Amino acid sequence: MASHPISKGVFCMECDWWADARRRYSMESLLDLLDQFTPPRCRHIHYDVSTREEFFFLLRKWSLRRYNTHPLLYLGFHGKPGALLLGSGKRAPKVTLEEIGEALRGKCNGRVILFGSCETIRAVPWQRRNFLDATQALAICGYHREVDWMTSAAMDLITLAAMQEYTFTLAGITAIAARIRERSRGLQRALGFRIYTRQGEA
Repeated sequence: MASHPISKGVFCMECDWWADARRRYSMESLLDLLDQFTPPRCRHIHYDVSTREEFFFLLRKWSLRRYNTHPLLYLGFHGKPGALLLGSGKRAPKVTLEEIGEALRGKCNGRVILFGSCETIRAVPWQRRNFLDATQALAICGYHREVDWMTSAAMDLITLAAMQEYTFTLAGITAIAARIRERSRGLQRALGFRIYTRQGEA
């Protein structure tokens, strides 16, 4: 990995993917690997989430100033266009982009949100713009398509690693997007992975 100017901790929230104790898939394995390249104060923070109450409590916690060392929010959930699903099955609690945007209104300056979920950012363009305007997030990224867990995990790791290499500025996001394309163009295209800022797609 190239040297990085500023280490960025990852604050991860993740669902129980299959509600089956025999299938213990977790994004935390990726974060353990990423921790090999970050200083102790920026080691990842990981929470399992299964209810809306837990989700919004932790979302507001991440937005606090004390977590400025962890400006990258990684949301590992099932998804559909414009929403996250906090578990598997038809009865899984749903959280919309609008609800997340309202909870984080004005609190994400200089921060980035990675949606590790199927199709969430395949929302209509005005939803993405409203979300970015409301939160003031530097960027959001994720998948426009339904994705396989293992394949998207590989894409997520490439993305998380690239984000350690450049500053969280608009120019830095442009460089991160270019680095991701350089390393994974075919995979990125197959999964429909995109990065958006308030200026448009990076």
